[in-house]
Amino acid sequence: MSEFAYGRPLLWLARLAAGLATVATLWLALAPPGDGPGLIPWDKAGHFLSFYVLTLLYVLALPRVPRWALAAALIAVGGGIEIVQGFVGREPDWKDWIADMAGIAAVLIPMGLDRFLRRNAAGRDGSVAP
Repeated sequence: MSEFAYGRPLLWLARLAAGLATVATLWLALAPPGDGPGLIPWDKAGHFLSFYVLTLLYVLALPRVPRWALAAALIAVGGGIEIVQGFVGREPDWKDWIADMAGIAAVLIPMGLDRFLRRNAAGRDGSVAP
């Protein structure tokens, strides 16, 4: 039976959102550049925000996948986008890739720090952290 039948509609919603966000990110990254400023005028902020949202959605959508694996996959996708842009009439820029990685880190570093602090707090007083 599907996970949806067992009361996991939010998981499927997160997976749908992650998939749609991935398609939107790839389309925006590989479509011919427009003349206008776009939704976010500063290109690096757009990269940061795109990968921040993608990372957050994939953490929610794939809770059993190790976070380092999600980070590695998203970093590879960001680098791949920059390489492919050179073949589709767009300007590849390694600084865009850095902005992608900053968006990924902005999600995963606080999550990792929270996890570390919870484990450390549980070990000091003998209680189990939630």
